[in-house]
Amino acid sequence: MIVAVIFHSTNVLAVGCNDASSADQVSAKNQDLQLIRRNGNLAQQRLHAWEIIGGLTREQPLLERWYGEEQVFAEISEATHPSGIHGFSRAAGSDVIRPRSDSADPAIFSYTLYNEAAYLHIQCNKLNRISELERLRGMAEPDTGVPGDRSIPSFPADAIVMKTVWWPVAHDGLTPLPVWDADRNPPRKSGNDYTTWQRVVAIDPSPTGRRGGIVQVDFAAQSFPDASRVSLKDFHFVAVDRDMALRTMRDPSARKAAVIALGREVREGDYLILVGASLATREISDWIWVTFWWHDHPEQGPFAVGRPRDLIGVWRNYLMATAFDSNLPASTDGGPHICFNPWLEGRFPDGGRGGGRVSNCMACHSRASYPAIGFLPVTRGAPDLKGDPAYASGRLRTSFLWAISLHARP
Repeated sequence: MIVAVIFHSTNVLAVGCNDASSADQVSAKNQDLQLIRRNGNLAQQRLHAWEIIGGLTREQPLLERWYGEEQVFAEISEATHPSGIHGFSRAAGSDVIRPRSDSADPAIFSYTLYNEAAYLHIQCNKLNRISELERLRGMAEPDTGVPGDRSIPSFPADAIVMKTVWWPVAHDGLTPLPVWDADRNPPRKSGNDYTTWQRVVAIDPSPTGRRGGIVQVDFAAQSFPDASRVSLKDFHFVAVDRDMALRTMRDPSARKAAVIALGREVREGDYLILVGASLATREISDWIWVTFWWHDHPEQGPFAVGRPRDLIGVWRNYLMATAFDSNLPASTDGGPHICFNPWLEGRFPDGGRGGGRVSNCMACHSRASYPAIGFLPVTRGAPDLKGDPAYASGRLRTSFLWAISLHARP
């Protein structure tokens, strides 16, 4: 039996820090999930991962009510700030502290969202402030997994963090969208970014939502004469208003991604479609990791296995991978478990232990620590506690979340 996931469905900006205590009351380890992890039972892991996605999307997607990066890492959140992707905002210069290895071309249009429990934990413990991270680095409780390191306060069990990936769609014509097919995109030493994918579809934004048929579209200096036409309604999407267009295009990475997709900046009246996301839920100490991405043939292949019948609407158009552990269950190549998103990790090059296509999100995020350190190369399997500088003595572990060390402000 798998215990049901607990979600906070509201986004109350005025809630006080004292409310965080209620989340702590449900932070005990879920013994059923730990057993599934130890046994390496991928079928049961996938069942639980699909349940997580279903719980987030059954009605109005909860991610639309969650807190964005600017709200989480600002000193005081603005009560009128839009939630979800509608509130896309990054402070000027907020990317300055990113390690150089955190960039990989071409750019992606991404934004990280935090549910109420995660938001409160970061805000109330001042984990968005460099001064507090410095204090914890010298005074926090010793980390239980990395000798010589300390750790930030543990997140509550109902905390969820989700990194979302969006693709801009023009309101007045067909927009090409690259589609990742595992069998047509073998690993490349330089990485498998979306401009190398072998197939595209053409998104029709018209109200009639036309589907089917073959059209010709151009993308990344290539012509695709046999692109399938798909409807905007096949995706989870949001309409872009004037304020949102202005905010998103102030961000260099989002602006670059828009130019690649549309040949221009995003404008009022355009759309953003959700093409991929990776989320982590703190149901076990190392979090449960679920990653999913859109596909026009979502009923085929290993990433479709176990999708429940009660997953409704456009959410049936997404494929999924999950990780409960850095090693188990073993991959088909006999090595440690693989869990990656083609939009997020597929683009990363081979750093000597395989590129993004054979990485594990859990192995990567276990390296997250303060002060900020580059996260490339991505890896899988057990951590290298002796040779990896991310595990050097005297560091502050940031509970698998890179954003805390990368985005905390003075």
